[in-house]
Amino acid sequence: QKKKTIFRYSNPVQLAIDYIYDNLHNKILLENIAEVAGLSENYLSKLFLKETGKNISSYIIQKRVDAAKNLLIYTEYSTSEISNFLNFSSESHFIATFKKSTGTTPKKFRLYNFRNHIQED
Repeated sequence: QKKKTIFRYSNPVQLAIDYIYDNLHNKILLENIAEVAGLSENYLSKLFLKETGKNISSYIIQKRVDAAKNLLIYTEYSTSEISNFLNFSSESHFIATFKKSTGTTPKKFRLYNFRNHIQED
């Protein structure tokens, strides 16, 4: 039986990840993440990439797209509302980012995934 290695992030990277999760709906600046993590922006960026395999901006985009998927599946918010809530610069930017990340538009994603598991009486 193989042992699973559970990789724990270093404290600064974990603090950065927590900050990102807590602020997905706000404008996230590298200087604020670095301040919370207690490192310089440059060093945090290198450490974050080394430990997560993603640069900070890619990570933030991925987490916003993941959050958008949940909102598309479980809520009736419009793409415009989701775009605003997750702090994308515009609805068209949100749609383009979502499509680049998932291969489909938010509208099509919702069409195929929205509450498919709920049956009406």
